[in-house]
Amino acid sequence: MSEQKTFNTNMIREIALRVLKASLKIALVYVIYIFVTPMLAPLSGLIPDLMISIESFVIVFVILMVLSDLTQNTIFQHFFNTARELYVIGYLLLSMGDGFMSLSYESISLTVNLTIFYSIAVLLSLLGLARSILQAVDYMGKKAEREASFQAGFKK
Repeated sequence: MSEQKTFNTNMIREIALRVLKASLKIALVYVIYIFVTPMLAPLSGLIPDLMISIESFVIVFVILMVLSDLTQNTIFQHFFNTARELYVIGYLLLSMGDGFMSLSYESISLTVNLTIFYSIAVLLSLLGLARSILQAVDYMGKKAEREASFQAGFKK
């Protein structure tokens, strides 16, 4: 009975720490969002629906981040990490369009080619995707190793 009580106490403590970690990450992302939003306000006149797009990106990113933190030390953590990286890549590809940004003010027209910057951002996101997939493979390898050592000890 004492072992069960200790296990329950440890499990509650671990879950509380996961929730605290996720809450701190949410607070940090929210503070960054609050500081960055006023800097992007002048661009909202040039790019329609910029703030709505950024808000929706942040909401989905934070949800996937929290789910990943809450499912720590399980295979689901790696699923959510992979989903988050795929979401970032998809968001970048959809927001990139053709890679050109055109601005016009009265008689002045400016066109900027941003494909190189978008390409660099997507490649960095692909590195994050590869990292999350390798972490999932590593997790499954360690899990199989633990089970094999448990079964080997059980056969003796």
